[in-house]
Amino acid sequence: MTIALTKDVEAFVEEQVRAGVCPDASTLVNDVLRSLSEHQRQPFATTPELEAWLLEAADSPTTPLIPADFDAIRSRVRARLDGPAA
Repeated sequence: MTIALTKDVEAFVEEQVRAGVCPDASTLVNDVLRSLSEHQRQPFATTPELEAWLLEAADSPTTPLIPADFDAIRSRVRARLDGPAA
């Protein structure tokens, strides 16, 4: 499958690859589309607990994400998508 990207989207993908978010453009696009697919399968529900956690997190100090952080996130997402063995 070939997909045409607008120049701004292509530049964003290239920037993410250069920054080490993903090893290549295909991996990034696949990860984003998998995330979108999962999100559509399980609609996001805002609960009072989630809202409280988000407000608390917004006031907490942050550190920049590094490539290892994104690798760990991808691993957790893939494990969730694979689910428990039947």
